Formats: sequence, C-alpha cells, structure tokens
Amino acid sequence: MAIHSLDLDVAIYRDRVQVTHRGTETFVDQRAEYPFSSESSLVAHPRFLEDTIVRAIRKILSEGGFSLRHPIAHVVRCEGTLIDADRAVIKAALHETGIREVVFESDD
Repeated sequence: MAIHSLDLDVAIYRDRVQVTHRGTETFVDQRAEYPFSSESSLVAHPRFLEDTIVRAIRKILSEGGFSLRHPIAHVVRCEGTLIDADRAVIKAALHETGIREVVFESDD
C-alpha cells in the first residue's frame, strides 16, 4: 500500500463541501448534517462547516494509506465571492480540522 500525503482540493457551497484528494483523486461530496450557511452568508456557522469538512476528510481517510505529517488544503471553489472575513473563517475551520496549510486558489 502506498502512503500518500494528505493534499486536498476543497470546494465549499451552501451547506455542502466537496473534497478531492489530489494524489488518488478520491472524491467526497458531503452535505452538511448541520447547516452552516444562511441567506446572507456562505459560512454563518463556522463550527458546522468544520463538522462537515471533518466528515468528508474521514471518508477520504477511510481508504487508508495517508500520512498526516503536513496536511494541505487548496480551496479551489466557493459559492459566491469571498471577502477577507470569509477567508479567515474558512481558514480557521480548516485549521481546526488538522489542516496545517491552507491555499486559496479560488482567488487566482
């Protein structure tokens, strides 16, 4: 069994997160068990976003063979335009899940 670093693409939509492991292309489409979006905000409840991300990552990790030494998340898509406060909330939620490095590629 090959050991892969945890290098993820993350897309965040209203009450839904899609996570793809870059090395294996394992894809998870995770609906929020507890809604994290509101009419006015993509992430109105950061703790519920964190919960949804954790559920998605667990499904990817269940495939086995991952090193958790320096996990990276690339935010590749978000529904709507992100302001700095949104980026800070998303980055904090990803850090709380154990991700060490967060790259916002959706800003490019």
